[in-house]
Amino acid sequence: MLFESYAKLVNNFPDGCDQLFGQALTEDNAFWLSVDGDACPSLLFSARREDVRSDIELRSVSVCFSRDCVVEAAKGEATMGIYTVVRLNENDPDIVRMLLRLLEETFRTRKTPYTNKEIAVRILELADLFKQIGDSTGDIVGLWGELYVLSRASNLQTAVQCWCLNKNAKYDYVTDGFALEAKTTVRSRRKHRFSLDQLRPNGEFRVYVASLAVVELNSGHTAADLMDEMYGKIGDDDLRARFFAQCLVKGGRDIYRNTLKLGVFPDGTSLMVLDASTIPVPEVAQASLIENVRFDVDLTDLSPVSRRELDTVLAFGRA
Repeated sequence: MLFESYAKLVNNFPDGCDQLFGQALTEDNAFWLSVDGDACPSLLFSARREDVRSDIELRSVSVCFSRDCVVEAAKGEATMGIYTVVRLNENDPDIVRMLLRLLEETFRTRKTPYTNKEIAVRILELADLFKQIGDSTGDIVGLWGELYVLSRASNLQTAVQCWCLNKNAKYDYVTDGFALEAKTTVRSRRKHRFSLDQLRPNGEFRVYVASLAVVELNSGHTAADLMDEMYGKIGDDDLRARFFAQCLVKGGRDIYRNTLKLGVFPDGTSLMVLDASTIPVPEVAQASLIENVRFDVDLTDLSPVSRRELDTVLAFGRA
């Protein structure tokens, strides 16, 4: 992974080095990871001098197209060439880890080099994602719960495909046969907030609620721990990239900085899945002008679905 290589480059940065210090990522030296004296990382792509484009300058990343570069390698030899430089304007390790992984998913190693046009298009697509991440306040406890539910799925990739992209979506997961809303609490009672149309939708589909009771533990896991564990299990490249981006939008750009460690009860009672139709809701007349009704419900003493139905829910529609 790029972050591990970045950490090694920073630790081995030569004294007095006034140029880029890097590591070739391909045998033909067409693709490099490098760092500068400020510990800011860059990806270097082999480019043509005549392929001129306007540089891109964003808050977290900048791109300089078709520049003369000198890169010093670990053994002291230097490589000179024309490269397009994608530089991260960050040196905080937790932020760099997040951004490098995004770049790693955006620019996967391939046989044909990336053109400047491709690089520009992909960076501008990332800019929109950066804005979403930057604007996100982040709900770490909520994200932890959603990731835990995914971890309990009988097929992770199927479950991730059902995970709703928008953090403000009506439900957290939607399958062909039902919708599932995850609620997580660190309190002793399972008191959660719902909207009326979540529990009593107009459509003819079933709704379930996954109530997760968690505790803070020194031996627990952070949301980033759960994210990284599942990230490594997703084999489909595009799905893995979407999963990671989704975690960042829901958890915020400081997801790797957050040290909150949570865990579940050892007796297996932390996760309780209920049929939404069994959860009491306030009565509102059908012709009423009242809308956007939100309320708190204590689910602690309600009855969960059967084990068989729980298995069906955690299969996320997969037979």
